[in-house]
Amino acid sequence: MPAARTLSARELTVCSFERQLLDRAEPLSAADGVRRLAALQAQYSPSPHLALWSRLPGFTTGQLDAALRDGSMVKSTLMRGTLHLVPGEDYGHLAAAWRRQWLVPLRGRHRTAGLDEAELDARLREFAAVPRSAQELREQVAEISGGRVRTDDLLNYARALLPLVHVAPSGHWRAHGKPQLVLWPGELPPEPVATARLARRYLAAFGPASRADLAHFAGLTLRQVDPALAELGELTTYRAEDGRELLDLPDAPPIGAADRVLPVRFLPKWDAALLSHADRTRMLPAALQPQVYRAVNGTLLASYLVDGLVAGLWSHTCTRGAAQLTLTPLVEHGARPELVAEGERLLAFLEPRATGLAVAFAS
Repeated sequence: MPAARTLSARELTVCSFERQLLDRAEPLSAADGVRRLAALQAQYSPSPHLALWSRLPGFTTGQLDAALRDGSMVKSTLMRGTLHLVPGEDYGHLAAAWRRQWLVPLRGRHRTAGLDEAELDARLREFAAVPRSAQELREQVAEISGGRVRTDDLLNYARALLPLVHVAPSGHWRAHGKPQLVLWPGELPPEPVATARLARRYLAAFGPASRADLAHFAGLTLRQVDPALAELGELTTYRAEDGRELLDLPDAPPIGAADRVLPVRFLPKWDAALLSHADRTRMLPAALQPQVYRAVNGTLLASYLVDGLVAGLWSHTCTRGAAQLTLTPLVEHGARPELVAEGERLLAFLEPRATGLAVAFAS
């Protein structure tokens, strides 16, 4: 067998930028965009909209809202116990792949509680056939279990047992408030098939990637992801500069040229492009990680990219019709007219009714 090609750090940055659609090369629909991206982090309702705005030419918030209403996009708690938006066609697989990992610790904490899980499952399915609030689900689990489930596990037990999805307008542009959840009407596939679909979607969006990268994204162990990778058949193998084995789909696009100059882009909080590898240095330099990722509360701040790498943070305000985007550089990059122009475009998206747009650099 020929030796695996070694990919430079720069090649991996360019590849991630392109796989994450940040070059805006294709006019995809919102649903097709999310399908190509595998999943979008959705803890903060504007984040998926901003993520797609950065990637899809002509994207509007109404496109994503419509996809959530018609079911081509689904919002649910999935990988790593985190809210995501995923394609409706993939939801059952992603839910099945994550379900076991969630149930194992829950069952461990309630092993001696005399809990009849089959009864809990059946009665919860009937209860959640219509939209319910999180509090209603907690109360129902408490009632059915006779108080045998710990208070802080009530909602988690419901989510782990049942595929529960958010009801619109949860996930809509700037939709806040307490969401309602409802039982997803489909059948969950077998776990090996489900995890293989997750692995395929991940490699398409984030490859070439290591086994550890996939396990990190999925919230699973290496022992769980290895059979899923085997299900995909023969994969293309590369090496990172540090010797790590990287895997990719055989029909993946070619690796982009290392000397390509990448356009500036703005990313929202918790953007998956920065979070979905165990090694986050592809687009987030190690020296900047403490300033961008707040490990105490797990917050990844809104950032901007210069030539494919995080170069600063951004925030915005709008007062009496005057919208301002404030950029906080974390590395020296100069004023860069293209950064200001892209910032003005972002402001126009964030505040379409603003009478004035200004981009300023924090001192």
